[in-house]
Amino acid sequence: MARLDAHTSRRLPAPGGNESRKTLRSLLPHWAAAGIGLGTIVLGAPGHADTSGAYYESFGDFLRQTKFHGNLRSYYFSRTYTGEATNQYAYSLGGYAGLLTAPLYHFQAGLTLGAGNSLGLNPANPAAVDTTLPGGTVWVLTEAFLQYRHKYLTLRGPDQILDTPWINPSDSRIKPSAYRAFYGELTPFADHAPLKGLSFVGLRVFEFNGRAEGSFSPTNLYFPGHAGGSPVSALYGKSTPGALAFGLKYGSPGKPLTAQLWYNKFIDFSQLLWFDGSFVHKTGTGFDPLFGFQFGSQWSDGNNLLAQVGRGAAGNIQIYGLLAGIDTPYVRLTASYNGITRQNGAFGNGALLSPYTTGYATDYLYTTQMIGGMIEMQSPGSAFKVAATSYLMDKQIKVLVSYGGYYITPTSTFTSNPYETDVDVTYSFPKSSGLDGLSIRNRFGWQNGNIQRQDFFYNRLQIQYQF
Repeated sequence: MARLDAHTSRRLPAPGGNESRKTLRSLLPHWAAAGIGLGTIVLGAPGHADTSGAYYESFGDFLRQTKFHGNLRSYYFSRTYTGEATNQYAYSLGGYAGLLTAPLYHFQAGLTLGAGNSLGLNPANPAAVDTTLPGGTVWVLTEAFLQYRHKYLTLRGPDQILDTPWINPSDSRIKPSAYRAFYGELTPFADHAPLKGLSFVGLRVFEFNGRAEGSFSPTNLYFPGHAGGSPVSALYGKSTPGALAFGLKYGSPGKPLTAQLWYNKFIDFSQLLWFDGSFVHKTGTGFDPLFGFQFGSQWSDGNNLLAQVGRGAAGNIQIYGLLAGIDTPYVRLTASYNGITRQNGAFGNGALLSPYTTGYATDYLYTTQMIGGMIEMQSPGSAFKVAATSYLMDKQIKVLVSYGGYYITPTSTFTSNPYETDVDVTYSFPKSSGLDGLSIRNRFGWQNGNIQRQDFFYNRLQIQYQF
């Protein structure tokens, strides 16, 4: 379910030498599996095979119905601090390209290659580089899967991009995060209108590929080595079996009512029960009130790795969220609140754990801003956010302005009252210009409350061509 105030907003050492060869060897079995599967699907089909209602007159017809996708991205990021921290900047050129074969007997194969390169334009001083953009050359098959897709059932695996509230793409850099996982979704009421939008989801994650990395690993963003994560140094050399999740979803983007209920098990970290619902009251006047509600309950899991290294296990806490606003022909206005209860002695005195988004600022809390939110601050408390979104020039220009304030238990990194202001402007070229798919976006964030950085000014210039 799309967030009502969704923001879109990824680094291990760049592959090289023996590391590159090791990474290549580790990926070959997965490429081979996808390639063999693709070849079997294509070559095993007769010219007039029954393909979920489609008939292919020739191999060329099959190729014409195969879907190709991708983008090219040119990003320049700069970080300026007024405190005792080194200013940073970085450039990266890259993106991703992929395909999804036409279905044959409900089977499809998918391949997506993600890559990025700094073109040697980053500072010579490593401390002056914004490492959330890939340094050197990074490339990886973010997707290499076989998929079975039927009206009532979808099965997919292994390497893929997942999109659930707490296991998501975090696609705000050159390439998205990816997961070595198996995913299944059941839609038993696809033919029954009242329940058509109801689906049941199950997934199991084994390994993770961060958005600035060239390989998968049995870790998450609390482990050292991930650019932009929230590393706990004592976890160096350790690993996790991954995660599993089960979800119940209702509705789809654009529908007045959407809701989802998820159980997440981040193995040896935490368990999280999560509900997220939204409703837009369509008045027919163009002025539509909208409402959202979030609730979560977290508790520790298994042989907790954070407790083993002396940081405290995940707290037994509750999370609340409220959102209200109005959608008009000119602007969407929203105000939102999140609260997280406290447990002394737990990790972060009851901080909400988010192993696959922490440090990325791409979680589903209403009050998360571009630079960060309550997940990144690793502290309980409360937060509010106000936002205005407007489209201009027949939706060629999108402007988003927001302010978030946080009232947390002080930590060694943040004061008790951090705040952040964001301005986000996107210009998309019209189809008539001949540059359809090209967009220029500038995101600016100003965060205050970090003890070392003090005022933190973050500017992101993002040029993208989508094809």
